Parts: sequence; structure tokens; C-alpha cells
Amino acid sequence: MDTFIVIIILIIIGIAFFILEVVVLPGITIAGVSGVLFVTAGVVLTFSRYGNIAGIYTTIGAAILFAVLLTYALRSKTWNRLSLHYEIDGKVNVVDTSGIKQGDKGIAVSRLAPIGKILIHGKIVEAKSEFGLIDEQKEIEVVIVEPSSIIVKESQSQKV
Repeated sequence: MDTFIVIIILIIIGIAFFILEVVVLPGITIAGVSGVLFVTAGVVLTFSRYGNIAGIYTTIGAAILFAVLLTYALRSKTWNRLSLHYEIDGKVNVVDTSGIKQGDKGIAVSRLAPIGKILIHGKIVEAKSEFGLIDEQKEIEVVIVEPSSIIVKESQSQKV
């Protein structure tokens, strides 16, 4: 009776490693190889202790059990209970360009080398220098307004 329990435990552990490999750790292969070794050990032990007929039934039973558990694990309802249900609504590389248009003038708050902060219409936003560097406290002029950036140049009225 002890051998029978060992066989069942080996097969269950092997199938658990298979499921872990397929669902949680794809591509790692350690769990997959361990699963193959455990199931093979259980089947070989069955063939050696109980004969060919029991070994064949054990192999078929392990295959059916694996198919059923894998099908259950891959169902969407199984993962809906475990997954988070939040939606990420943040945005990347979005600059508040409301009210800023081409030709507007402002002041460089930090050095634009080539990216820095500018003060325009009373708000500080990030901007890119069109050409070269622009030192802080220099007057700037907006050249292009894009959804993800504001491109500026040093204002001509300040240059001598």
C-alpha cells in the first residue's frame, strides 16, 4: 500500500509541475523537466511493482488527469478570480499644451540642453530646444506644438 501512495504522490507532483510550467512559468523548463521526471518515476514504479496492465492504466489515468487539470487551469473564469480588475489610464509622454501655440513667447526656467523647463502663460512645462542650447532666463519662442512635446528656439528680439 505504501508504494501505491508514493506513485500517486509522484504523479500529482509531476502534473502540478507541468501545470506550473504551462501557466505560470513558461519558458523556464525547470518545472517542465521536473514534471516529466516525477510522472515518469511514478509510471515506471507502477510498471515495476504492479505489472504491465496497471502501468498502462496509470499512464492513461495520468494523461487524462493532466488534460482535465490543464483545461481547468486555462479557463478564463479560473484566472478572473485571481487577477486584478483595475485599468491603467495613465499616459506617457503627454505634455499639457493647452493654450500654447506657435509664436508664443516665454522664459527658459532651466537650461534647455536640449530639453528643459520653460515658463509660458504662467505655467511651467517641459520643452525641447530646436537648435543647440538655451541658457536659463533667456526669452524663448514656440516653434512647434506637438501632443508630446513643445519645440522652442531662443527669441530673436533678445539677440544683438
